[in-house]
Amino acid sequence: MPSPEFHIQPVVQLLGQTSSPYDVPADPEIFNGNWLEPALAHARSLLQSADRETHALESTTGHGLTHVFLASDQAENYSVHLRMRGEGDAVPRDPAEKAVVLTLGGTMELEAFRHAGDVDEDTPWYVRQFSPESVYACHPGTLHSVQQSDDAVQLVITQGAAGAPGRRLTAAEYREAADRARNLLGRAIEARRESLPSGA
Repeated sequence: MPSPEFHIQPVVQLLGQTSSPYDVPADPEIFNGNWLEPALAHARSLLQSADRETHALESTTGHGLTHVFLASDQAENYSVHLRMRGEGDAVPRDPAEKAVVLTLGGTMELEAFRHAGDVDEDTPWYVRQFSPESVYACHPGTLHSVQQSDDAVQLVITQGAAGAPGRRLTAAEYREAADRARNLLGRAIEARRESLPSGA
């Protein structure tokens, strides 16, 4: 399949960066353009055409997160999920693959830890809340946990086809999760329109 509209050059650049603080800007200038509305619209379009039987095999819930599979491309080595609040409690984990996260709606809080000892003592060295239009890259070796608001939804573009944590969704659960995701995307679109100046 061709690269989706949100698989834009800034995402490629972030996926290509290292985890060095010198290489990962907090608010990348490369994302100054209007990417939010096209990403919202394209995510809704991919949900509309999703095959729940096959997409459920790549979708999971657990550790407080639900990942709804949208698309993948082996040639370009990426996979795409929508991430929402899910079952269970947030648990720190070390991702297997690099990912770029585009925050579409609601808020999420990320806690990063230096090592397992910090997890045991519940002393994160980095805490940040992300709201719509925030972007960040996550690298292997970054021990972190994510907590979602009820209205939170993010687009997660992962290098490779690493599975998200948690148990696999059934086809019926995928349909329910996709319906919830569509609702959250619709609310995010409305919130975006209401935030724009009149006539914009």
